Amino acid sequence: MGLAQTQQVLAQLYTNTEFRERFFANPQAVGGELGLSCDEAQQLAEVSAKEVGIFANSLKWKRLGEVRELLPRTARVLGKNFTTLFWQYAEKHLPKGIKKHREDAIAFANFITKVSQSEGIEPVWLSDLVRYEKTWLSAYEPTTYLKVCWFRYPISKLGNSQTINPQPNIAIWWRFSARSQLFHKIWGVGSRE
Repeated sequence: MGLAQTQQVLAQLYTNTEFRERFFANPQAVGGELGLSCDEAQQLAEVSAKEVGIFANSLKWKRLGEVRELLPRTARVLGKNFTTLFWQYAEKHLPKGIKKHREDAIAFANFITKVSQSEGIEPVWLSDLVRYEKTWLSAYEPTTYLKVCWFRYPISKLGNSQTINPQPNIAIWWRFSARSQLFHKIWGVGSRE
């Protein structure tokens, strides 16, 4: 088994609960699916399932902490639901690349939006708040020069009160070059902000 193949199997063991349970229940069969020999599968199976589980959970907690820092208002509004939703998300999604924390937070924001719409998670303005924080994260990409986003609720009030009346807002992020400062402005449509 090559290093790349070993790393791929270990990554799955550490990040995918379903795969981990299947592997430790029958290492030879699952290892065979991945092209591992019986000996290679047995070597990986000798690693304590409990230790792998503990390490896997520590990785998820670390990811949760990073994502919570990148989506602070969403985390505050959702409270314990933020952690619950993150565990659901983390079972199926694993970040890749060098900017994985930001990409993880953006993917998690997409997940929250999808779940909140299908399951009716309160408050009703949650999807606006999540899109706002997600757009901030994507606007930080140096190749992004302009981002414009419409919202149904007043962004400046989201998270400060549960009862917020709809008021269309537009938010704009811009920069003049890849190395210039990122600017941001919010306007209430039909109001004087």
